Amino acid sequence: MNPFAAATAGGDASLAKADEAVICALLDAAPTLVLAGAIDGNPAATPLRFARQGLELFMFVHRGSRMAAQLALNPQAQAVIWDEARGMGLEIAGRGTLLRPGPARDAARALLAARFAPPGDDAALACLHLRPTRLGLVDATGAARHWAWHEFPGNQPAPPVQAMQALGRWLHLWVRAARAPFFTAAIVPVLLGAAVAFRALAQAGLGARFSWPVFLWALLGAVLAAAGTNLANDYGDHESGCDDANQAATPFSGGSRAIQLGLLAPWKVLAGAGVCFGATIGIGLHINAMLAGSAFAPTPLLATGIIGVALGVTYTAGPVRLSYAGLGELAVALGFGPVIVLGTAYVLAAKAGVACAWGDGLLASLPVALFIMLVLWINQFQDAPADAASAKRNWVVRLSGRGDGQFSFGRAFAVYQGLNISGFALIALLGVLVTPWALLGLVALPLHVRAARQGRAWVAAWDSAPPAARAQLPFALLPVNAATIFVHLTTGLALALGVMLSALV
Repeated sequence: MNPFAAATAGGDASLAKADEAVICALLDAAPTLVLAGAIDGNPAATPLRFARQGLELFMFVHRGSRMAAQLALNPQAQAVIWDEARGMGLEIAGRGTLLRPGPARDAARALLAARFAPPGDDAALACLHLRPTRLGLVDATGAARHWAWHEFPGNQPAPPVQAMQALGRWLHLWVRAARAPFFTAAIVPVLLGAAVAFRALAQAGLGARFSWPVFLWALLGAVLAAAGTNLANDYGDHESGCDDANQAATPFSGGSRAIQLGLLAPWKVLAGAGVCFGATIGIGLHINAMLAGSAFAPTPLLATGIIGVALGVTYTAGPVRLSYAGLGELAVALGFGPVIVLGTAYVLAAKAGVACAWGDGLLASLPVALFIMLVLWINQFQDAPADAASAKRNWVVRLSGRGDGQFSFGRAFAVYQGLNISGFALIALLGVLVTPWALLGLVALPLHVRAARQGRAWVAAWDSAPPAARAQLPFALLPVNAATIFVHLTTGLALALGVMLSALV
């Protein structure tokens, strides 16, 4: 079968009339090609071994590589092969698709294994399928040889589809950069603050005055504050070199990697943080005007808003950089605990004309504050070497560093366990002093017990392993990272439900 007439759907049939032997010889003789892509003005290029089926090319790239990350968001790529003996090269522009596990990926792996040794660790590799959209032979100046460029329109989606895909990829990029899965850190305290306010309203016989618009404004403001904090954190850790030095980044640690993988320019991450914080401030001033008649009226909301934004901005950015001075853990606990819980409770109570239950709100916020701080705490285990190298003296680094560039996490994990126990003790105290329904928060205790057992085993494995064998151990801690997040989420939701039920029964 003619490889040019039938290799790709919608292929240019005029290629069958050209010098097919030259292109086939170039593809078959070249052991590697250089694959290039770009996103947000950040280029990436890498040499890759490849196999072909007609004009369709198959390559394996490391999942953590800049190239794999960029192609996942921008499928447009350029492949180049050069043959010095012939004095010509082949340029192939195309759309790259990352193949999922299945028959197509298995077939691509077999093609590559037939030409070279089988690819390495399959779990660590992404399989790229490149379908040409434009092809031509070129000389050393990039000028076309033998014939004009040839287009493959059938390998491109229709323009409206391309536009929608580009919009979806843009949204996905910013969702990734803002680390949206961690927005639960802001959502949980808003829900708890709303429950505290509803209880106060119900006790005053004014439960029907609960303001859903104010609640939704507060929720949006808190989520935007979390997004701004995450973006500012990424920018600050990039400027210090902390995230760039991190060789053990995981889904829970090491930042979004948007800058390191060339997905966003640093200035855009900083600008995104500014937009999020600006929107948060605007929402806060709008709510303040609703409550007090003036955006800048001296209310508790204005005070908590200033504290919250200041904590988010200075966490890793600016001259203070709280997380580098050992104050990051306290900043996270305060910002995503009392600040949001009390701020939400105040605005909802004030809107209904009821006094805010400051004492109940503060006590309810403390377990949530501890558990969100512990999310940060356990995630810092994987980041400790990079944090220490960039002078980020958080408490895990302070407790675990041995002074010889090595780490022992026994003391840091003991603190993790102690703080977890303190969080559950605070829930029990809340059940005694405020409402027995708060004891629903203890539902996450078995999850912590399991995480603690896994964490102790991990610490023992780390201490017993020689330094050279510790490269994969950060990933073995992922179940504990995930469990800590779920303890915070489950506890916060259960506390909010318990406080709500105490107002209804």
